[in-house]
Amino acid sequence: MSEVQQHIKLSVGPLLFGWPETKVNDLYLGLAGNPDVDILYLGEVVCSKRMIAGIDPIVRLADELKNCGKEIVLSTLAMPCGEHELQAIRDLISAAGERHLAIEANDMSAVSIASEAGVAFVAGPHLNVYTPYALQRLSTLGAMRVVPPMELPPQDIPSIVNNRGQVLNGAPPYSVSDSCAIQDLTPVIEVEYFAHGKLPLTFSARCYTARARGMSKRTCHHTCFMDPDGIEMRSLDHEGFTTINGIQIMSHRPFTVLDHVQELRQLGVGVLRISPQHEHMTDIIHRFRAVADGMQDGREALISLGGDSPLQQQFCNGYYHGQQGRVWIE
Repeated sequence: MSEVQQHIKLSVGPLLFGWPETKVNDLYLGLAGNPDVDILYLGEVVCSKRMIAGIDPIVRLADELKNCGKEIVLSTLAMPCGEHELQAIRDLISAAGERHLAIEANDMSAVSIASEAGVAFVAGPHLNVYTPYALQRLSTLGAMRVVPPMELPPQDIPSIVNNRGQVLNGAPPYSVSDSCAIQDLTPVIEVEYFAHGKLPLTFSARCYTARARGMSKRTCHHTCFMDPDGIEMRSLDHEGFTTINGIQIMSHRPFTVLDHVQELRQLGVGVLRISPQHEHMTDIIHRFRAVADGMQDGREALISLGGDSPLQQQFCNGYYHGQQGRVWIE
């Protein structure tokens, strides 16, 4: 890798599926010794009912990882629906502040609480940051990094953040052409792109997984723990459609940009996020590191990762190309 090239960091995002606590600990404690990973996100984003023992296991795991040489970030719920869930967010942010950790804010209540507490935060993908004005506002509240929304093509990133990963400073929103000409830049925001994993798309107040098994969200008995990668949904024509994951709808196949890492670097992306899945995490991380460091061609790495099946049956990348997200585009 050329010395003038930006070093791209790799992050492992918050676990989006329902796993037992021991399995969650095994995942992240195993990653603690992986030299290819720079950032670890811990916490429950999807459903507070998965936090059977509250935030204590998350905080204990953060404490165990504090000396592993990686940046630790605590992630918050994306759709808090009651005072008890807001209190869990307050408690998590308080714990982060006591340990000098940042949080990933996935809704505006977390932004407000973190800002008032003086805790730095990552603007998570569910905040839906589409304009430089919105990003500048978040930066004044304490944002240090932004994860663009899932459906935003990375080619639009320079219209929000300039290609050195800096916030466009100034007044109202700019057009794409105008924003790239702005000279007054504030170097405070890093860009993190969701690079691999099933895409978290929508949330509901009701639980799809519980309903699929004849139960309600209130009496779900943590049925989502039975599906470590969610439940595959198919159309009446037996075509793969989506994945249901508790109250969340996800893409049917994993999204990946393993063959576009160098393009993302040129667009100002500084961190690539890999979302945890049940199998092959070490291999996925290793291949992203090799491609990011220029040790392996992205297309070659992707074909190796996909195995014998055609890529269009293994992955999706439509959002990267500004198309419908579920498709694979060569």
